[in-house]
Amino acid sequence: MKSDQNLKQYPAVFIHGLFGWGEGSDLERSYHYWGFGGEKRDLIAHLRAQGYEVYAPSCGPVSSAWDRACELWAILAGGRVDYGKAHAARYRHARYGRVYPGLIPDWGEKGPHEKIDILAHSLGGAVAILFSDLVAQGDATERAVTPPEELSPLFIGHPGRIRSVTTLSGVNNGTTFADFFGNRGMRVLAGAVYGANALVGDTRLTRLFDFDTDQWGVMRAPDAKEKAAPLYKKLAGVAAYNRNYFDHVGHELQVKVRAYYNLRHTPQPDTWYFARRGCRTHDDGRGHQVPDKSMRKILKLWSTVIGRYRPKDLAPLGFDDSWLPSDGIVNVVGVSAPLNAPQTDGVDGETAFRPGIWYNMPVEDKHHMSWVGIGESEEALFGYYDALFAALHRLG
Repeated sequence: MKSDQNLKQYPAVFIHGLFGWGEGSDLERSYHYWGFGGEKRDLIAHLRAQGYEVYAPSCGPVSSAWDRACELWAILAGGRVDYGKAHAARYRHARYGRVYPGLIPDWGEKGPHEKIDILAHSLGGAVAILFSDLVAQGDATERAVTPPEELSPLFIGHPGRIRSVTTLSGVNNGTTFADFFGNRGMRVLAGAVYGANALVGDTRLTRLFDFDTDQWGVMRAPDAKEKAAPLYKKLAGVAAYNRNYFDHVGHELQVKVRAYYNLRHTPQPDTWYFARRGCRTHDDGRGHQVPDKSMRKILKLWSTVIGRYRPKDLAPLGFDDSWLPSDGIVNVVGVSAPLNAPQTDGVDGETAFRPGIWYNMPVEDKHHMSWVGIGESEEALFGYYDALFAALHRLG
């Protein structure tokens, strides 16, 4: 156990969810994702004022977990984003992306930046799981096809660099809301977002909310000097994105796709894992889950769908009525620890947490967006994360 003076020594990295944003985004300058409000609700600034080293980078808000993991590596360590030679060839998008100076260029060196803590909301949970695996183990496929001088350091593997992973209503096992729409429906929804991005083009709007779809040729970096691609090329990028299956954020939300991705997840023996979970539905007495009165209005329809939907094709994956409760967007089972990973129940205040195992923390009275401050008072939001950070830094 470190002395009190050293308890805060490791940086914390927040990973936003689908359609989210972070520091570096023009939107973040006036409206904060972590706090969901103006200057007084800036959670990141609050934590820094408490003495914590905290980062909240902005990754592709509609990109796949793999692409966002590659972006996150470059943002933290510095350098050009490398999506991987094998990955880029398989999914037919650009291999390289934007260049970043590095938020923690000495990450991994002995001292205060030897390790990091990760806190991830919603789809950020899937990103955090994949990212932590890549950091620890690299990727054998990329190593096999890439000359050593070209290989991104991410794919080499750097065990011991991540102290903890905490998911906050993370889409760890998927959501049956996405399965309800199915492959065709999710393609339509995702294609509409990408298509709108292509049609709007490089305008003030896309600079305010950076879709970061450069790898597909749908947009260019805000500081890019080259001319924007013609519309027909952008739409070709949209089609290429929507043609694939696994490098597609819409599909990644589905239970069966998350189960496939989680097969590669191996909790590391020196990393702590926590799944923080929320629920605001209850049984209506007829075998359905319905939203609580305190559920956000925009989530009531979605939670009603989740609370009634019983997909037969998910039965082989262990689907049963325990999947019906939700936080409004994701099933409680969906935000729990990856189903194939070693796991147990955990409680706040416990002092005997062990690394290498997932802890399902008690289900809290929260909806999916409570974690970023929607519906939460400033005092409650800040107090919650103060307690969470104190718990993290008791891990040693």
